[in-house]
Amino acid sequence: MFNNLSDKLDKALHTLKGHGKITEVNVAETLKEVRRALLDADVNFKIAKEFTKRVQTKALGQTY
Repeated sequence: MFNNLSDKLDKALHTLKGHGKITEVNVAETLKEVRRALLDADVNFKIAKEFTKRVQTKALGQTY
């Protein structure tokens, strides 16, 4: 179960790799995949949504 979650999160974060600046589009695509991975791992929907919302708030405009 954890290997599957780890693989899905790695795949989602690969979307950001290679970009000079994190944009709203990059973040939205990545967080969509992260949310799906968390839900597939039976994480509560409200927790997954709250987590991705917090990450989005902190990630926008940061350099990578």
